[in-house]
Amino acid sequence: MKHTPPSPPRIYSFILSSALLIAGCATTLSLKELNNFTLRNEFSQAAEQVEKKKSSYGEKNALLYALDRGMLLHLAGDYNASNQALAQAKRTALDLFTKSVTAHLSTFLINDVMTPYYGEDFERALIYLFSAINYAALGQGEEALVECRQLDLFFRALPFDGQRNNYQDDAFGRYLAGLLYEDQGEINDAYISYVKALKAYDDYATFYKTPRPDALVEDALRTARQLGFSDKVEEIQRRWGPAPSPDSALPEETGEVLFLHYAGLGPEKVESFFEISLFNGWPYVEQVNTKSQEDTQVEQARAVFRSIVADKMIRVAFPKYRQSKARIQSSEVFSASTTCRSTLVEDVGALAVRNLEDRVVRTRARAIARAVVKYLLAQKISNAVENKNGEGVGFLVRAILQAASSATEIADKRSWRTLPDRILMARLRLPPGEHTLTVRYLDAQGNSVETREIKNVSVSANRKSFVIVRTAV
Repeated sequence: MKHTPPSPPRIYSFILSSALLIAGCATTLSLKELNNFTLRNEFSQAAEQVEKKKSSYGEKNALLYALDRGMLLHLAGDYNASNQALAQAKRTALDLFTKSVTAHLSTFLINDVMTPYYGEDFERALIYLFSAINYAALGQGEEALVECRQLDLFFRALPFDGQRNNYQDDAFGRYLAGLLYEDQGEINDAYISYVKALKAYDDYATFYKTPRPDALVEDALRTARQLGFSDKVEEIQRRWGPAPSPDSALPEETGEVLFLHYAGLGPEKVESFFEISLFNGWPYVEQVNTKSQEDTQVEQARAVFRSIVADKMIRVAFPKYRQSKARIQSSEVFSASTTCRSTLVEDVGALAVRNLEDRVVRTRARAIARAVVKYLLAQKISNAVENKNGEGVGFLVRAILQAASSATEIADKRSWRTLPDRILMARLRLPPGEHTLTVRYLDAQGNSVETREIKNVSVSANRKSFVIVRTAV
């Protein structure tokens, strides 16, 4: 049976209805509310609020609900519940990603906010990373390694649509896998992961300005020597230099604390706008960068007004990330016998910005195409009305339709809002037993900002244990 496409008036009726729907959407916990919970370290309370507002996320944002809840439970130390939420996030992301092409086609004329959110590449990858940390913190090393292997499979399955992103591997994920394999006594797999991490950090240095952690070279050389890979030892030293500390073997009857410091608030997606004159002003382009939600609302109102008085203008919206720099940039960890400075292992903010930049050409092309089609539809409908009912009615219909086009031209600002900006790691070798750690948080100049004490840190001989802290100031 031949398919009959919907008529332009029916299409525009759908657009008008969608504009009203967008205006009336219920809101989830705001970014400001989430950040305030994080600033107060009230993660359990924040997770409860997210659960209470689950219905306001809606089906299209089911992934964001699972991500927000999974991360908050992780920070609250409820690792089992966090893993349940992150497992749900994995299933949802995979299902929505599979359906994304169809969804984008069906909502092309409205905006990307109307489609189910399936996450940026780096967000979907970090689900596996934080799941692995959850299992590691629970002392379930084998389960943690399953997550690391799933992360590897995730990158292998990333589709190639003609423009490959720079984020093709997660360096910290590889590094963490090496540490976990070594903790399980699987030295060959640990060595392979360390070498892959070294290569991935080479890319990180290029794309995200994230330097290679010095200890990683030690780890690769140590495991290569344990395996008797003398040629690989020479290759590692030739490519990445000698280890800063040649004797890196863990002494007998000593454990290692992996101290993970999540610093800063993750970057926020905001709207950026083009206004393009179809005939007279082309290629005149005015780009407006908004600084807050209030500015965005004001800008939307201005755009609707301008669309009424200048009917040959189209408005195009697309997302961009805005980063905020935290005062606390690193940390020092003290025990009764040792001190260690944390180093950057994952710049989540840089990953987010570059990931979005990698697909900005496709995003802009789609946004411009949508705006042009909506403009042409409005012209066709209003011309038909004008021919039938006169110039005055045609002008009024044209103004209404142009205003509807502007009102529905909204960038997709959805993102995993509870992520940190950066992940830092310090490694302390300690004798078995219960320890009290003192953490001094530092600004960019190395000045002390705040000091906290962490009690009852349990260390087992020849094993690794995890301590996770969060700062947002």
